[in-house]
Parts: sequence; structure tokens; C-alpha cells
Amino acid sequence: MVYFERMNQEGVLLEEEKEFKRFYKLSLWWVNHRVLLRRIGFGLFISIDSILLLFVVWSMLDSFAISYEREQQAVAEMVAYGQSDLHTYTVANAADPLEPTEAKVISIGDQRYDIYAEILNPNDDWWAEFTYSFLVDEEQVEAQQGFILPSDQKPVVKFAYSSETPIRSGKLVIESVTWHRIDHHLINDYVAWEADRLEITIENATFSKETSIGDEVYGRTAFMVSNDTAYSYYDPGFYILLLKGSSVVGVNRTSLSALDSGSAVEVGVNWFGTLPSVSQVEVIPEIHLFDIDSYKPLKGETTRDTRTRVFGR
Repeated sequence: MVYFERMNQEGVLLEEEKEFKRFYKLSLWWVNHRVLLRRIGFGLFISIDSILLLFVVWSMLDSFAISYEREQQAVAEMVAYGQSDLHTYTVANAADPLEPTEAKVISIGDQRYDIYAEILNPNDDWWAEFTYSFLVDEEQVEAQQGFILPSDQKPVVKFAYSSETPIRSGKLVIESVTWHRIDHHLINDYVAWEADRLEITIENATFSKETSIGDEVYGRTAFMVSNDTAYSYYDPGFYILLLKGSSVVGVNRTSLSALDSGSAVEVGVNWFGTLPSVSQVEVIPEIHLFDIDSYKPLKGETTRDTRTRVFGR
């Protein structure tokens, strides 16, 4: 029993002695080679640093001396190709031009004429502000301002233009257009957004000839307008077209000071001068949905709240 205990103790001592000898050899090697290892480390650092410095010097020399002209040409080509791509993208996503119809000259008597045309916006995500005028027998009439909503077709008119000689022809000229793209972050579905704000119902539109006290005959248009939207408006306008068959034989425009939500108003407009034969009356509302001043704020509502209510989803 004593013999085995002595062998176990000798085995443990042998292991400890081997571990000590290994540590001693490593320590001795480190002491003997420490200076050499330090020199090797400094040498590697200096070599890597020198390589990096030479790379920077060569890059600058190549960029500003050897390959300068070639790189300038490459940059110019990239800019040119980029401009071409940008132009192509811009053209592909630009608004299509407004489409005017032929102008029509309507005599209203006393050497006065209404010059009527329509304008179409073929874009479903652009609305426009534009300046237009009419050429009457090659003479330009004073320019006017207008707006048009996306995918809308509306009348443009020069009322009561005086001419001492009969007018032979008229032409609508669109002088300038400022396009505004629909912000789909604010208006996700424009069709639904517009329908919510233009649910203006026109009913019982009639035209009749009346006789005044002095036996003067004049025309009178009457119609009922109902605002079925949740919005009240300032100065809503209405174009009134007198039709004979499908042809426009008379045009007028009127406006209300306000049109409240849920209200119904009877509107009457008198016509003087030459009265045409009429088979149908068409009334076209005109409200600038993108003009905050068109909206009548709710009672107790601030201007900022109104803007949020109008232009939000």
C-alpha cells in the first residue's frame, strides 16, 4: 500500500517537473529572442506603411498626371449618359399637354360675341394652372388665367368680345402651363378624393324666354344645385351651356358667394341679347379643389385644421 502511494506521488512530481521545464524553456526562448522579434515587428510595420504610402503616391500621380485626361473624358461621358437617362426618364413621366378644342364664336347681339372652347387634361395625376387667350381673326385677345383638374374637360370662354365687323374665326391659344403633380402620400386615391369633394348635384335645369315690363324679351335659366359633400365652399362657379342638339349655342357663367355642405340652392340667370333656340341646358360646376381658399372652414375650425381636412387621405 505504501509502495503504490509513493509511485502516485512520484508520477505527480514528474508531471509538475515537465510543465515547469516547458515553461522555463519558453521563457528562456522569449528572453533570448525578444530583441529580434521586436525588430521583425518594426520591420513589418514599416514595410506595410511604406506600401500604403507608395500606393497613395501612385494613385495621386496616376489620377493627376498619367491618366488625368482619360479619367476626365470618362467622367464627362458618365455625366452625358446620366443626363440622357435623366432626360428620358423625365420625358417618360412628364405630363401630357393640354388638349384644346376648336373655338366657337357665338353672337350675342350689339356687335358682341362669346368665344367658347373646351380644354382637356389627359393626365390622371397632374393638375394645371394655365394662361390662355383667343385669336380672333388673327388678333389676340387679352390673356386670362385658368386651372384644370386631373382627367377633366372644362369650358374656357371670352365673354362679350366687341367687334365692329363680323368675326370669321377664333382660335384658343394656351400661352403657358404650370403643372402640379398629385402627392400620393397625401392623396392615395385621387378619384375617390375628388368624388368626395365634387358631389355637386344639378337638377331641373331649364331655359325659358320671358317678357319684361317694356316688352323686351330675355332668356332665363334656372336650376337647383345641391351640395352633397361634407365640405362647404366659397365662390363656387357654374358654367351654363345652352345646347341645340349636341351644338353649344349659348354660354354663360355665374357663381355663388358660398355653398354650404348639405344645402340646396335655386339659381337663376338672365340672358339678354340674341336668344337662340334651345333644346337642352347643361350646368358644369367649377371648384378649385387644390386652393385652400375655396373651402369654407367648419365653425370653430382653424385654418390649419382646414388644410389637414382638405388635403388628407
